[in-house]
Amino acid sequence: MRVTSRAQEAVLHSHGEAFRLGHDRVGTEHLLLALLRDQECLAIAALGERGVEAEAARRSVEEAAGPGQAGGHPVEPDEQDQPAGLHLRQTRPVTRVFGLAAREARGLEQDRVGTEHLLLGLAREGDGVAARVLDDLGAGLLELREAVRSVYAAGTEPEPLPPDRGPPPWEPPAGAKLRRVIPLAGEHLLPSGDRLVLVSLELWSDWFELRYAIAYATPEPEGDLPRPWVLGRCEVSDRAGTDYRNWVSSSPAFGMVRAHQHTFAPAPPPGTEVLELRFLPPSAAPGEGRPLAVTTVII
Repeated sequence: MRVTSRAQEAVLHSHGEAFRLGHDRVGTEHLLLALLRDQECLAIAALGERGVEAEAARRSVEEAAGPGQAGGHPVEPDEQDQPAGLHLRQTRPVTRVFGLAAREARGLEQDRVGTEHLLLGLAREGDGVAARVLDDLGAGLLELREAVRSVYAAGTEPEPLPPDRGPPPWEPPAGAKLRRVIPLAGEHLLPSGDRLVLVSLELWSDWFELRYAIAYATPEPEGDLPRPWVLGRCEVSDRAGTDYRNWVSSSPAFGMVRAHQHTFAPAPPPGTEVLELRFLPPSAAPGEGRPLAVTTVII
């Protein structure tokens, strides 16, 4: 079951909420705070059906959670949309919420997991800070289910799914020849605590392929929600200023180690000696953002 863009953003921003409060783990309270920050999501609409205002709910969650040992990390207004705390690990209750959210979506005969299902998952989990706060606000699991049904009955459009990542699959030209394979065998520690493992670079007659893997520091989350993206685009440059196009042709969905393959065209021009690989954050636009990892390859 696919996950809506708003639900994915909430999972990502839950790390930022934990970081802001100075906590060392991402708990159910942080996921609820992330849902409350998006005034256009269906979770907010469902809470509105119960007469719960987002700001009042936010105050209740923060009071129940309390500040961390660091006393919180202030976030400037222009940094609010930049997720922080990606290095923080999620608690077991949060991973349970993801599976419960998918069950709630199926029970409501929906084809996607949205923020409203994350909200139901938080209420259904039962033991976390978020469930206790929701129950105190008169928005327990049964009440929220009815509220979500009311939102659907009002004809509210479902939250959109994210667009497909990257251009169409790479179709190699006929008569292609493999020129060289360059082993890389390098590692970079990412801010999330996971590792970027560089495997190899294959130079073909008309293009080249980069193979790498992400070795995750934590087990696969329970349920149907995917891991948040910990790495975004890879950009390649050379001294000649070649404009390389990038296709992502494979990316397995599950596992502690996920292999990725990027295809770049054209092939490096004759005389190219060095390629620079820059791995950007998940939300960075092309050519923008500070790289999470940079490596040079001598070819």
